[in-house]
Amino acid sequence: MVRMNHTIIWGHRGAGFRDVENSMSSFKKAVDMGVDGIKTEAQLTRDGEVILKFLPYLVIKDQKSFIQDLNLETIKQVKLENGETIPTLCEMFETFHDKIRYNFDIFKVETGLKIIEIAKEYDVIHNIEITKPVAHTKSAVSLFKPLRKKSRDISFVCSLFSDKQISENEYHLLNNMKKLKVQVINLNHHRFNFDVFKRVKKEGFKFYLWGVLFKYFMKKYLILNDKGHGIDGIFTNYPDKLVEVRSVSSI
Repeated sequence: MVRMNHTIIWGHRGAGFRDVENSMSSFKKAVDMGVDGIKTEAQLTRDGEVILKFLPYLVIKDQKSFIQDLNLETIKQVKLENGETIPTLCEMFETFHDKIRYNFDIFKVETGLKIIEIAKEYDVIHNIEITKPVAHTKSAVSLFKPLRKKSRDISFVCSLFSDKQISENEYHLLNNMKKLKVQVINLNHHRFNFDVFKRVKKEGFKFYLWGVLFKYFMKKYLILNDKGHGIDGIFTNYPDKLVEVRSVSSI
C-alpha cells in the first residue's frame, strides 16, 4: 500500500534553496511548485504585527536591533536580497487564503497568540500548525498550554533533534505531548528510527520529518509503510524535487 499522495509536502521558508528564503516570491514559487504547505518562522514586532523571518533581529545601519523592539514601519524599510520587503503574516494569508497549509516555528507565547488571532480573522485557523522548534529551550508546557486555551482547533507540532528523546525509557515525553494535545511529532530525518516511528504512530500522533534534501531519502520516506501507517509530512529545502518524486513514484 503506497501512501505518497497522503504525505504533506512542506516548502521550508517557501521554495527553500530555490529562492530568497522567507520572501513572498519564494512562498509563491513554492505554491507554484505544488507544495501542500509552507513552513516558516514568525516573529512579533513591538506594535503587535507578525512578520515571517528566521532570526529574531535585523541589522540596521550596522547595528543589531531585535524585532520585538521595532515597529513594522521600520522593518519594512529593510530590503531582502531580492529587493522585496520582509513579509507579514497578513500578507501571506491575503495571498494564499485557505489554499495551502501553514506551519510556524515560534519561540514566544505572545507570537502564537497573535497568529491564532489573525488566523481566525482570515478564517484559516484549521490550516494552521504551530511548532515548538528544536532550539526552543523552555518547556513545551510553557509554550503550548496558553495557546491551547486560546484555540481548540489549531494543531501543535513538537520538533525533536534526536530519536533518543523518545527512547524506551523516555516515552513519558509522548505522554506529556498527549496532555498538551500536541498532534505531531517532528524528527530530524538523520535520526530517523523505525521503532520510534512505530511507537509514535501507535500512540496516535502524526509523524513528520525535517531536513530531507536528497531524492533517495525522499522516495524512501514517501513509500515507508507500517500496517497502513506512513510519514505524514516532510519539510524540505528542495520542494520541487519532493513534488517530482511524489508525482513520479505514485504513478
